Amino acid sequence: MKRLWIWLIPVGLLALFFFVGILPRIKNQQELHAESDSQKNRTTLVNTVVVKRAADTTGLTLPGQITPYRETQVYARTQGFLRQRFVDIGSKVRRGSLLATIDAPELDQDILKAQADLKLAQSNLDRVKSAGIPGAVSQQDIDNRQAGFEVGRATLQRLQALKGLQQVRAPFNGIVTARNADVGALINTGNISLFTVSQLDTLRVYIDVPQTYYRMVAIGLPATVKIPELGKTFTGKVVRTSGTLRSSSRTLLTEVAIPNHSGELVAGLYGQVTLDVRAENPPVRIPANTLLVTPEGPRVIVVSANHQVKYQPITIGRDFGTSLEILEGLQGDERLVTNPSDGLKDGQIVRVK
Repeated sequence: MKRLWIWLIPVGLLALFFFVGILPRIKNQQELHAESDSQKNRTTLVNTVVVKRAADTTGLTLPGQITPYRETQVYARTQGFLRQRFVDIGSKVRRGSLLATIDAPELDQDILKAQADLKLAQSNLDRVKSAGIPGAVSQQDIDNRQAGFEVGRATLQRLQALKGLQQVRAPFNGIVTARNADVGALINTGNISLFTVSQLDTLRVYIDVPQTYYRMVAIGLPATVKIPELGKTFTGKVVRTSGTLRSSSRTLLTEVAIPNHSGELVAGLYGQVTLDVRAENPPVRIPANTLLVTPEGPRVIVVSANHQVKYQPITIGRDFGTSLEILEGLQGDERLVTNPSDGLKDGQIVRVK
């Protein structure tokens, strides 16, 4: 029995020490951990992404319609009937090629009359100049006869020039894209165009460059034109700009020329024109899921180094669908909250996932 007490006394002291000294400490540690976990649970957890500036070279894509490099309507310069037509829609012509001839019988009669009048004026002038007696004909009479002869000659030359205009010729190399009169039609000068001739070995595309990018557009800037129906891309370059922005749209009218020696492209096609513009100060690009639209305008939520959030106003440029171009408000390397909620407050501390 005495030996049993010898063992029970140390065991009892150890148990007392455990319950009085160690157990309260363990309980305090558990309470501290629980409080810390509760504090963490009260701090909002957010996903973030670090944004960067875009590359200094980017593609500015704009819609445009392909038009002929040159296109003109050919009118008759003399009145009559269309006697013969040598071309039709789709005919390839060279500069000076004969397109049609016009029959003008009234003009022929006027030329015959002018020739007779000129012959009479020549005879009268020769008669007064051949007077044998000095002073028989006054100098004024000679001058009048000379003036009458010059007028008759000028009239004949004018009518002969009109006679030459009975032949309608092509103004430049191209293709006949329209024909508006046929053989036997009465032709009056300037009332209706006989043909439309288009130059298609080079084509033009006009695009409207937004104000944001007008400084990046220069003569000779490379451009590509994609035709959806053809599934191909054609190369060209900027050949001229209007030099001023349209007040209605704040855009710069820009002309892109595309070589078309193969004739694969036709005028009237719609295409997407991409300019290889090079930005002096490339804009920041952000994922679309970082944008927050507020009554005050577009915002993003920036997370600072100490995990504090800030609502940052931004100016949006182009919308690429999954990403946005930011013109003002960000410098790059900012950490933005993705899929931000309206519950986040300015200055709030968050935990970054």
